[in-house]
Amino acid sequence: MSRPIGVILLAAGAGLAGLYNHYMMHVYMGLVNYEILGQAVKFDEAQWGAALWTLLIAAIWLWVAAGFWNLRAYAVQFGLFISLFTLIWGFFALLFNNGAVEFTTIPWLLAGAIYLYLSYPGVQQAFVENERSKLTPEQIAAMEALEAANAAANAKPAPGMGKPADAAPPADTQPPAAS
Repeated sequence: MSRPIGVILLAAGAGLAGLYNHYMMHVYMGLVNYEILGQAVKFDEAQWGAALWTLLIAAIWLWVAAGFWNLRAYAVQFGLFISLFTLIWGFFALLFNNGAVEFTTIPWLLAGAIYLYLSYPGVQQAFVENERSKLTPEQIAAMEALEAANAAANAKPAPGMGKPADAAPPADTQPPAAS
């Protein structure tokens, strides 16, 4: 299977985001420390909520990276979702200045790049073509019939939205006389 260079970059970016979130989990558990502005920061006690949350995010990023690598269509939707979620997470870290701005910058930048690239027109076409290549002839015929039915349904106006067909003119009625 030949992969476009953009898909390889998507898989690498998602994999890096997953690995960095895994590193963040170790920091939250107090196993490793990190440095901000020349000062080492280490948690004395494990921060279990943050550690489990970043482990979940890391697992999703790594799963999405595997999907990107294999050109699976689910990876596009989950990639958009998890990157947008990571961007929102980073925005709130910045907004509330909880001391994690430097710590969340790398996943935030990776998520932004992945979200923008996935939102670019035509990027998702390689994933769609790969999924279509896995269909049987019967499934392809069913998809073509579905597309034809959808096109026919879209050609008709929605009920209540078209011109009335030869509607009879209203009967001549006189308005009540003003007294």
